[in-house]
Amino acid sequence: MSLTSDKIALVEKLPDSRTAHLQPVIDFLKALGNEPANGDEFVFNRDGYGEYLFRQPLPVAQLREQFTFPSTITLTGTAVEDTRNFVAINQASVPGPPLIFQL
Repeated sequence: MSLTSDKIALVEKLPDSRTAHLQPVIDFLKALGNEPANGDEFVFNRDGYGEYLFRQPLPVAQLREQFTFPSTITLTGTAVEDTRNFVAINQASVPGPPLIFQL
């Protein structure tokens, strides 16, 4: 008897894209009802680091059950971090109270 995994195996990179290999994760999170927080796209800062942000926290345990990640993609307690491609999927920061400086 052979055991097969029902997990979706992600690859490290797809040709001509730094982010396309992460689309199954994004689609899975959207199917769970998590809403994109940055216009449904990766946003890159001036250093080239890209983030795809969601409004709600990422269900990291469910992601581990659903996907097999290559060694270049790390699941932290709150994010999916891809060190090879310098991108991440994360929850958008919730703005805190404004800073008040007194002289």
